[in-house]
Amino acid sequence: MEKLLGRGEIYHYHSKVIMKEPLTGGAHIWHQDYGYWYLNGCLLPDMGTVWIAIDKADVNNGCLKILPGSHMAGRIEHSHIGDQMGADMTRVNELMKVCQLKHVEVNAGDAIFFHCNLLHRSDQNSSPNRRWAFLVSFNTAGNNPVYEHHHPQYFKTNKVPNEDIKKFGTKLNPRGKGFFEGPKVDVSIAKFAEQQIKSQSQA
Repeated sequence: MEKLLGRGEIYHYHSKVIMKEPLTGGAHIWHQDYGYWYLNGCLLPDMGTVWIAIDKADVNNGCLKILPGSHMAGRIEHSHIGDQMGADMTRVNELMKVCQLKHVEVNAGDAIFFHCNLLHRSDQNSSPNRRWAFLVSFNTAGNNPVYEHHHPQYFKTNKVPNEDIKKFGTKLNPRGKGFFEGPKVDVSIAKFAEQQIKSQSQA
């Protein structure tokens, strides 16, 4: 990721598991990750994500859809749609004319690296097959958020050789451990609401 972003040192910004269960997994609307992260105080789009398939992902179980090259359009305005942030569809539809839609079908273990301004979405899992994915996002050290958020400020990320990870193996037992299930108040969504109120009062 450091080589792809080309901005020097990076650090682990956050991780999550997307769990689309058979016949029930929800859809994600067109968005850019920076549509959220901009509101988290990250001033520059010097960020990216590694999307790792835990299960095979295809059109039937809600694989990722992307508009290759759309990251070159910069940050697009987003609006609050339900519990998601969605990109301005007028702009998305125009970009679809020059950035051909691609369904990213991958096998378990495959990884996708993408820029935080890449437009992407996924459909509901309408198949009998589970579709899980592990997402690991990175920020550049020089792009430290300007205010505190539930994602971390810059910290030194110590890299280790692949051999060390293999030696460690799978030793974690989740029993009795706490897991972060999201913030009680999402700062980015709150800030977006503030912006909407200000714009409406000025209209």
